Amino acid sequence: MAPNLFYLSFLCCFTIAFNVSVFAQKPDLYIEPKLSNNKGINPFNYDNKIFVESKTYIYDYFIVKGHDTLKYAITSQPEGAKSWHYVPAMQKDSSTIEYLGIKTLGKIGPIMMDKPNYNQTEVFLYHYNFDFKPLETELTGVIENKENIWLHPFRFHALEILQLSPFPYIKLPLKSGQIYDWNLEIGEKWPEFKAFNWTGKLTLHCKYVVQGKEALSLPIGTVQTIKVKGIANTTSGHSILVSYFSEQFGFVKLVYHNLDGSSITMTLKQIK
Repeated sequence: MAPNLFYLSFLCCFTIAFNVSVFAQKPDLYIEPKLSNNKGINPFNYDNKIFVESKTYIYDYFIVKGHDTLKYAITSQPEGAKSWHYVPAMQKDSSTIEYLGIKTLGKIGPIMMDKPNYNQTEVFLYHYNFDFKPLETELTGVIENKENIWLHPFRFHALEILQLSPFPYIKLPLKSGQIYDWNLEIGEKWPEFKAFNWTGKLTLHCKYVVQGKEALSLPIGTVQTIKVKGIANTTSGHSILVSYFSEQFGFVKLVYHNLDGSSITMTLKQIK
């Protein structure tokens, strides 16, 4: 793989309805112009409406493998390393990851400090226990502007497999039947990746289809969403992401069907 393809996830591990505006869609992922400032504010945050500093989006999740519905738990090792294992979804103790969270950094964060040409909003991805204590934190990025929203997935521990599924991605304005593409060069399997084996170089050829409007009953209330199905074809099989997008709250539900045969569902629980 390219040496910095998954740089965003591994750089920092702190052991941390419907848009109808009319404009021409760009065929590729669009990144807005950088807005210079002297206040240390991330120069790509200025046009965000969803991923803003004042909000943390908290998701419930579950993993299905075979006939089991699971969450996962983290165990800290004496030397500071961490290991993880699956647990039944109804099991709750201080080591179980019960919720997931996304929080936007308002200021320039560690990624941009290290890579000044980095062109995304920086976000923390939290792995919380049932008391909302973060037992793990990823640092990564999101692209949000008037033309598209594209988000790196959670990909630590039990969620590692999501690196091989379509990333959450919508192009605006959303229209039923709309089709758009996005590709990701994964490359050869690297030793640290344990979730799935492949030979040679792997590429995700992702096609997204807007399937229409759908109202979801969520813990935060009934939310009007747009359903988008993404399919990633690879030489090792295909994976699927069905995302439900709200103009107000962003990706309120994500249903992944992964290359390893598992499924992972994330549903917005609350906004803090």
